[in-house]
Amino acid sequence: MKKPALTVGVALIQLLERYQVEHVFGIPGVHTIELYRGLAQSSIQHHTPRHEQGAGFMADGYARVSRKPGVCFVITGPGLSNIATAMGQALADSIPMLVISSVNDTIATPQAQGRLHEMPDQLAFSSQVARYSQTILTAEALPLELAKAFRLFASQRPGPVHLQIPVSLLGTAVEQGLLDNVGPVVSARCAASDAGINDAAALLNAAQKPVILAGGGSIEAASQIKKLAEMIDAPVHLTINARGVLDCQHKLAVPASCTIPAVREVVNQADVVLALGTELSQTDYDQFKDNNFTIKGRLIRCDIDPLQINNNYQAEVGLTGDVGKTVERLIGEISPVVNGSGKLRAEEAMHGAMATLQPNEKQHLRILESIRDQLPDCIFVGDSTQIIYTGNMIFNTTRVGCWLNSSVGFGTLGYALPAATGAALASNHAPVVCLIGDGGIQFVLAELGTLKDAAQSVAVVVWCNGGYQEIKNSMQRASVETIGVEFTVPDYIAIANAYGIDAVQVSNEQDICEQVHHHFVKRVPVVIVVNEHELAQPV
Repeated sequence: MKKPALTVGVALIQLLERYQVEHVFGIPGVHTIELYRGLAQSSIQHHTPRHEQGAGFMADGYARVSRKPGVCFVITGPGLSNIATAMGQALADSIPMLVISSVNDTIATPQAQGRLHEMPDQLAFSSQVARYSQTILTAEALPLELAKAFRLFASQRPGPVHLQIPVSLLGTAVEQGLLDNVGPVVSARCAASDAGINDAAALLNAAQKPVILAGGGSIEAASQIKKLAEMIDAPVHLTINARGVLDCQHKLAVPASCTIPAVREVVNQADVVLALGTELSQTDYDQFKDNNFTIKGRLIRCDIDPLQINNNYQAEVGLTGDVGKTVERLIGEISPVVNGSGKLRAEEAMHGAMATLQPNEKQHLRILESIRDQLPDCIFVGDSTQIIYTGNMIFNTTRVGCWLNSSVGFGTLGYALPAATGAALASNHAPVVCLIGDGGIQFVLAELGTLKDAAQSVAVVVWCNGGYQEIKNSMQRASVETIGVEFTVPDYIAIANAYGIDAVQVSNEQDICEQVHHHFVKRVPVVIVVNEHELAQPV
């Protein structure tokens, strides 16, 4: 096949290759045809979801597992508006995502002209769900704006970046020299200042009952946090996005929500609290909104984003910088403590948390732990559904980056299925389990086709209770008549089979785990339908 002429669209593909992009998620349209001109000759794999929201969720799941930006191509107008929900989720959870869209050539014309896919101000729209939004108006701006995006991912608090390119510019011929001098992206993240590190070390060295609060911004610093925690004998509370920073066997790990009184008590008793890469947000620390979470000890906060240092809770010592590099510097200033009280405090917190579980939650936990124990490298990708809520309250994984879900942050439904497909593409053959409710999966049922196309062995566990059970429970607690929370449940097995995917219905805990394991051995996708009301009664 004849090599395509170098146009802005072809140059974009070649630049993405230089940034080591391996996968792109998107749906072609008449406005983005020129983006695809150079794609067939590239090393980049394209994946077509059934909806642009699915493209965004696939990119999100891919980014969380690969630690690389997920890249999406979308069309002008509805393509961008469709992916906005996924961008909102990625923004809330600080996930690197590059969204490249076309835009009508009437971009500078204030009056609508009735063009196809016309949106009055795409940039203003996308800016609400992106860290950075920009229009590329000239060919010369293309490498500059891409470099800016990838530097942001490597050096600042990550999140979605949106770049839009006018339709006519995408097909414009350019000189080969446009691609010259595109160098590698080097992280500019640094440790916090010497003065801050000295102040924090002094507090930690004097602490009798320190506690570490690890958030999603700490996941790349797992080894450093483990070493520091062991040196100062500190329980490490793991937020939802930080599960696995200390693994499920570690005695200092507290993978349970600070919404639980016993877990809060460990924080209340701490004389020094070191918060690493966490917003100290309501969803992680005060999920039931009772305002009973407090930090009574002296607070040290470390975050790459200076705006987070005093967000929600005022820090006595603020450390603006990379968590891993900052903790590494702290380790050099710390005098080790070996009194063993940290493990006892962590054990008391977990014992108290377990005591709060209801019978159905204990069953959920057994299922999660059984899958994890049979498949230690398993990556769990969840939606807003009952079993995920339990896992968010109390569950841990064998390693970092294996517990992903959308039930907090932006809190969207329909995330788990496409995100699990994206995670599988990045997982290097590690098992991926999608946990999604019969409400959430009906947002994205067609993405079963995307999973089949991607040829990934994801186990899709559909948790069925015939409605939006969590909302129904909330309405009942508020004495509100339950309207709009029950719906027709389709035949998921027939739908999966129609896409050429194996499907089974199970009625007990053991069968769930066996089917997950069996299909990973076969290396094929499967839909496992679990009717919550028909499961063997939990004990």
